[in-house]
Amino acid sequence: MIETRELNDSARPDVVAVANALPEWFDQDARTGAIPMDLKHQHGLVAVSDGRIVGFITLYFAEGRLNIGWLGVLPEHHRRGVGAKLIECAESFGKQRGLSELATYTLGGGVDYAPYEATRAFYFSQGFSIHQTSKTDNPGCPEEIEIRKSISGP
Repeated sequence: MIETRELNDSARPDVVAVANALPEWFDQDARTGAIPMDLKHQHGLVAVSDGRIVGFITLYFAEGRLNIGWLGVLPEHHRRGVGAKLIECAESFGKQRGLSELATYTLGGGVDYAPYEATRAFYFSQGFSIHQTSKTDNPGCPEEIEIRKSISGP
């Protein structure tokens, strides 16, 4: 059974441990710099199974939308509904605050990299669609997509 809880200070080391278990998705800069810093400033939720944090999502507000900063699930918990549960809770969080859209950025489909093919497939299965595709000068992310999902309604 997966339960979700609000991210708090005591959960941060466990969230960083989850990120560290995902080097195919989060590079060294993300794992040691960006994620730990963003955990201090973004809202977040953790997924807990048998008392252990097995996934996380961070959220921030921008441009009238709720945005996903980071989302990660331990590899041994992939395809078990953890990510979907975190998305569902993020949607509820946004609706409670009167927002109608959930958005994030990820590596674009023009980059042949299996972990992010799975990432895009996951987001699309959750109802996200591509809003914008951009080329970048970042060699680690030469193509980026912004994806969005409507969270309005009952």
